Amino acid sequence: MKILKYESSNAQFTPWTSSYLDVAKALIELIETDKLSVLHFGSTSAMVGGKGIIDLSVLYASGQIDLATARLKDLGFQDQISDQPFPANRPRKDGAVVYESTRYLIHAHVIEIHSDNHKKQLAYKNHLLNNADAREQYEATKKAILASGINELQQYGDLKSPHVKSVLKKLS
Repeated sequence: MKILKYESSNAQFTPWTSSYLDVAKALIELIETDKLSVLHFGSTSAMVGGKGIIDLSVLYASGQIDLATARLKDLGFQDQISDQPFPANRPRKDGAVVYESTRYLIHAHVIEIHSDNHKKQLAYKNHLLNNADAREQYEATKKAILASGINELQQYGDLKSPHVKSVLKKLS
């Protein structure tokens, strides 16, 4: 599997398919080392339709952020393409892959293992996987944002954030 150039596009609703799990599994096998683990999180990990971007967390031990970012760079991931990038202490690297003739966008979040961010990602993923109503509500939120005419990725993400934060607040 080769990491290709990331090309940002407008948000659109893409129904969930099991191919997301196959792509994530292949990426995890590519990225993981004896010092780095990878978590597939977000909509594509939890049977929720949405933008169809595969979110991964590249998890490093305390003090090893440079190891994680260097690994992603060596594999071909690029710096985040955004007007509001994540901070240097919690970067995101972007890439794309072609898997079975379909192009997939990848967001690789570099996160310290067992950090609050990591725990929140796990909690939200498990909540969605274990709750069909939660998956339906999350999809409905995304569809409503798009139906309002918002399709720029940053703005779309900002508008779905309150939904995610309200669920996380209930889970904590």
